[in-house]
Amino acid sequence: MRKFFVEPNQIKDNKIEIIGEDINHIKNVLRLEIGEEIKIGDKLSGENYITQIESISKENIICKVLEKIGKSTEGNVELTVFQGLPKADKMELIIQKGTELGVTTIVPVQFKRSIVKLSRKR
Repeated sequence: MRKFFVEPNQIKDNKIEIIGEDINHIKNVLRLEIGEEIKIGDKLSGENYITQIESISKENIICKVLEKIGKSTEGNVELTVFQGLPKADKMELIIQKGTELGVTTIVPVQFKRSIVKLSRKR
């Protein structure tokens, strides 16, 4: 499910107003239509909502709140890092620091110009 972030003043009663660049993204890129569900997160408080698109215009998109999910101790964004294979045992440090920063997935990648080369045995 797609997720967008709004300021607290855009959430009123049981409605959430989406403004700015997200309008073009929802309307023209994702081609979402009235009746489709999206997830919306409050930038300040971290509250999350499952909503349904009620109206789409050039100025805003109005969504009706279907369910309030609440706060999450995890970040609102899932981060994936594609990490080139480092020399020696630096990968452990990269994984540790990435996890501390909130990275959810680390994918080791062997690039064409990587110094470290993996063989079938390894």
